[in-house]
Amino acid sequence: MKRFQRILVPLSFTSADPAIIAMVSHIAKWSEPKELVFCHFNPKMDIPVALKEADPGARESIIQAAHERMETLVAEHATFSESIQISYHVEEANALHRCLSMVLEKDCDLVVTGADKPEIAIRLARKAPCSVCVVPVDAPTSVRKPMVAVDFSEFSRDASKIGIALAEASNGEVPVLVHLSQIHRGYKWEKSSEEEFVASNDAYASVQMNNFCLGLDKPLGTYTTTVYHHESVPFGLLEYADRNGIDCIVAGCRGRDAISSILLGSVIEQIMTHSAVPVFAIKAKGTGRSFLESMMGMND
Repeated sequence: MKRFQRILVPLSFTSADPAIIAMVSHIAKWSEPKELVFCHFNPKMDIPVALKEADPGARESIIQAAHERMETLVAEHATFSESIQISYHVEEANALHRCLSMVLEKDCDLVVTGADKPEIAIRLARKAPCSVCVVPVDAPTSVRKPMVAVDFSEFSRDASKIGIALAEASNGEVPVLVHLSQIHRGYKWEKSSEEEFVASNDAYASVQMNNFCLGLDKPLGTYTTTVYHHESVPFGLLEYADRNGIDCIVAGCRGRDAISSILLGSVIEQIMTHSAVPVFAIKAKGTGRSFLESMMGMND
């Protein structure tokens, strides 16, 4: 599956960068991208007049140093196939705005970013017209046991294919497809015990899961399935991941129009904010693109 052919990788020169680069390396093993673009953005530098006069090339020297630092980081933490075109981009710009504009300019399929600046990561995941992977500091550097959050939609089906491909690339354990069955406090009004309510939910969700799996192009055995019960969807999924040694979470994003693409969804946002492992928010490429172009004044 060569889903991600152009990948944008913003680096911030923080402790998050090694895990980001390692994750990109893992993705490249199965997606075989044509191009990787590593980038670094700084706010506009206010260089003192005296320094400008003493060293007219100071700004260019700073940019060149950042460029070389990115090359060194990538060489230290990953090895990529010679068939992949790798480029480096350094610019004085607002990081979020420039990342989004580069996604549009280069027609990117995926952005891999760090979670060390969560407000930027979440906004990028909301607005980018492509899939986004958010990588926490000190996250696992390989994907041996991914989990796919499943709600039985077509978006979950797409995410399941990504999760299975990630696991196959590392020869790790088969991925697990997890459906979170929410325990609504309303069961008390029905005079049911929690055990009875969970049993009823479990029976229904198991049938739905079986039907969902019939639509996958991979046989059972290349993945496993489970239904997990919890009062909170995002924190239930995070709890399952923590208890079962999951090292990557994959989830499909609902919605193909401008409004729903910008409102990524509180569930995935909560998971991205609190997860200790990388989180893939899988979107249909182009989701919300025209709205983003209009918002950024990039329409013809």
